[in-house]
Amino acid sequence: MTNNFAILLILISKLCIIFIMKKCIIIINELSGNSNRVNSDTLKSVFGDGFEVDTFAITQKTVLSDLSEYDRIVFCGGDGTLNGIMNCSKKSDAEIIYCPSGTLNELATGNSNRSSYVLRDAGKADNKLFSYVFACGIFTPLGYIVKNKNKKKFKMLAYVAKVVSQYKLYDIGAKLEIDGKAEEGKYTLIMAIDSPKCFGFKFNKMFKLDDGLLHVLTIKTPKHRGLLGKIAIFFPLFRAFFIGFKKPYRSKRMFFDKCEHLNVELCHETDFCADGEKMTMDGKFDVQPVRLQNPVQIVSQRDIVKMAKENMKY
Repeated sequence: MTNNFAILLILISKLCIIFIMKKCIIIINELSGNSNRVNSDTLKSVFGDGFEVDTFAITQKTVLSDLSEYDRIVFCGGDGTLNGIMNCSKKSDAEIIYCPSGTLNELATGNSNRSSYVLRDAGKADNKLFSYVFACGIFTPLGYIVKNKNKKKFKMLAYVAKVVSQYKLYDIGAKLEIDGKAEEGKYTLIMAIDSPKCFGFKFNKMFKLDDGLLHVLTIKTPKHRGLLGKIAIFFPLFRAFFIGFKKPYRSKRMFFDKCEHLNVELCHETDFCADGEKMTMDGKFDVQPVRLQNPVQIVSQRDIVKMAKENMKY
């Protein structure tokens, strides 16, 4: 009788553990440029201890919309994958752990002095979050036109191969209000950025992690078109991305400064790049910094391997 009672208690305790055990999902974007470096068993050993673990591999263009059943969300991919996870439904207290495995990983590599850190601030355009950049105009389609198979095969060269074709003028008619100051015109580039880095250039030297600010860069379209226009636009691009900004800058053609609130009114439908994902906008909308309800814990592949070797649990 005593033995039966003990067995019953053991069974009840095991059932209780099953029902109260927290859930973790490990998502691997196999389309990302460096997904071949990701080991799912290593991820499970480091991040799955004490959790009921599900795994999911992204093998085609997928929009993840609901992860609200999970207490811990671990994912490997690039900036676009991060953008998707940030914008899907989640528990308000879910842990978000990002293990960069993309081609450029501009958000993660922008803070290269930190191999692992916590991202608490981001940007919001209309009702969609972005982790580091929201931009339209010259070169911005590079984020979403390069094919995944080329990124996996040629890495950064896949982007470089498209640079010449994307060196072209834009006529983006817009009215902008930057912290209450209005300007309007035709723009070749409109960019809101929350990172020191974009297009591979670490140009935003005013950036501070989680400072509650965005930075806005605008470049107006020159009067000339064709070759003369391309020559004219080269100089502000060089000034912006090769020299960079340590302080606010304003000229006849270019503007750069910190920003707490940007209001945009577009003259026509325009494609934006939000963390490497295409986002089509029209009419009026707001862009502003936000505090993330679910901070993103960024853990480098190097640190994951180190934890696995030392049998450490996250």
